[in-house]
Amino acid sequence: MGVETAMTANDRPPPVHSQADPEGDDGRLSAPAAARNTGPIIEALRPHVPSAGCVLEIAAGTGQHAVACARAFPALDWQPSDIVPERLASIDAWRAAEGVANMRVAIHLDAAAPDWAYGPVELVMAVNLMHLIPEAAARNVIRGIARALGPGGRFFLYGPFRTGGGFRSEGDARFDASLRRDDPAMGYKDAEWIAAEAAAAGLDPVATIEMPANNLSLVFAKQ
Repeated sequence: MGVETAMTANDRPPPVHSQADPEGDDGRLSAPAAARNTGPIIEALRPHVPSAGCVLEIAAGTGQHAVACARAFPALDWQPSDIVPERLASIDAWRAAEGVANMRVAIHLDAAAPDWAYGPVELVMAVNLMHLIPEAAARNVIRGIARALGPGGRFFLYGPFRTGGGFRSEGDARFDASLRRDDPAMGYKDAEWIAAEAAAAGLDPVATIEMPANNLSLVFAKQ
């Protein structure tokens, strides 16, 4: 499955006029982790955003990151995407409730599929994705991002990773074990493996940023 949208990378969304349901039953989903890590993610991302252009957010989930990032970087067009209908509805509900003019309507994008296409864009962001998909899917994500980026474009990846062949905390080891009990193909990826796959796709390492809760932000640039 690929992109299912009539919008192109140069389209802006229509103005946002609707408001959230006063009782809160407006389709918005909320993730505590997103509420906690949004601020640190924005600060880690800040030195790497372009002065203008389009950002593609992969697996945007509830939409909390999308509205916060779009508001933090008003010169950018923020394009959120996901594959789950409920999450796509939540992203658009957050957009409507917050009235962020530079945030686009969410699109269906299966970034784990081979040969997906979108762009070109100046920045791609993915948050808390790699440990939730198999290695082959993660490779497809990285290769697709390399295709989506224009020359010099950046890839910002946040989440939990192994480093140096080991887990960064006992909590990480326990979480990875729980993921693999549910699906042996899932689990933490080595940051070094991510870097090697990025290099094979034509992406150069730019920064490795320590984040709260033993997470990392990995930043790459298209050659």
